[in-house]
Amino acid sequence: MRRRTFLTSGTAIATAGLAGCSAVDIDGGDGDDNGNGNGNGGTTGSVDEDEVLTVGTYSSFVDAPSDSPGEWIKDEFEDRHDVELEWQFPDQELNYYAERHNDGQDIEAELYVGVRPQNLVRVDERVDGDLFATTDESALSNAADIGDEYYFDPHDRAVPVFRSHSGIVYDGRNIEGPETFDDLLDDRYEGQIALSSPHDSTTGLLFFLWTIDHFGEDDYLDYWSDLVDNDVRVLNAWADVYTQFEEEDVPVVVSYTNDRVYAYRGDNDMEKHQVSTLHDQGYANMAGMARFADGTDDDLAHQFMDFILEPEVQGVIAERNVTGPVNEATELPEAYAEYAIEPEETVFFGYDELEGNLSGWLDEWEREVVGSS
Repeated sequence: MRRRTFLTSGTAIATAGLAGCSAVDIDGGDGDDNGNGNGNGGTTGSVDEDEVLTVGTYSSFVDAPSDSPGEWIKDEFEDRHDVELEWQFPDQELNYYAERHNDGQDIEAELYVGVRPQNLVRVDERVDGDLFATTDESALSNAADIGDEYYFDPHDRAVPVFRSHSGIVYDGRNIEGPETFDDLLDDRYEGQIALSSPHDSTTGLLFFLWTIDHFGEDDYLDYWSDLVDNDVRVLNAWADVYTQFEEEDVPVVVSYTNDRVYAYRGDNDMEKHQVSTLHDQGYANMAGMARFADGTDDDLAHQFMDFILEPEVQGVIAERNVTGPVNEATELPEAYAEYAIEPEETVFFGYDELEGNLSGWLDEWEREVVGSS
């Protein structure tokens, strides 16, 4: 049996993977995994309340160290409309709003950007009543151009905003890229792979669900046991994983197939930033926006949502967030069009497949992978 490595920020042994999360626990990840929160009410913008549209999101959508779309969206929306846009990005992300809702406290935000299928499943399991309202897409003129394949909420609460795919990023200067899941078990990758916990990061959850799709419910834990035996590093957050890649502690990480867009924009060594789509697949990361049921200004919320779906805005989000647009009328930015890698086949579990299964799968993984460390 080879040495097993379970790390938090590269040093400490990982535990259940829920430390710091709310008891409600509806996030199951940290947004797009590339930023830190700014407190349980972090905001940008401050004017008289009557002039403010407050929108919740995850912190890196606004203040990632690279180039987040949030500030551009704020400036552009305010230029076009007679309203101040205030971003709110609490540390606990959606858990913050779920806790306030369950405690009977006011929710200041009208809507949230960055809702994923796993969030909706957990909302329906753990939140009293309705956290989100259904959205009437007839109020959104740009919704007609959203691709049908990007919808994931059968209850019409979340409207798609962006999408990406999980994939393998590897240092092409030093190691050959894997082509299959079984390749990751090869001796040449022993101790060379880092990935993030499915309990604590979106990227980790995507890869975890991808293994369930590929190996099936009866065999996916055996594969994870083999990964552990091959000395894979399981870290709490995507940021920790990617830091190890950037610092050349590991040459292979689970990340996104759009990594080369990020690398090009940051003037990084493109030979280092190579992408593999295992079995020519990628697990889809679908994200949307949803109105809070406690919202008080439906017209303004719809106005903002329609703005987010405009082709120009979708293009800016694609470039700055390094994610793909959902409005099919969007003209892709040059860097995205050239360097983003679209897998030949998309793997994805929608709401109906996650409902009643997600929590059990994660509990099984925790007992097998974390509990045996």
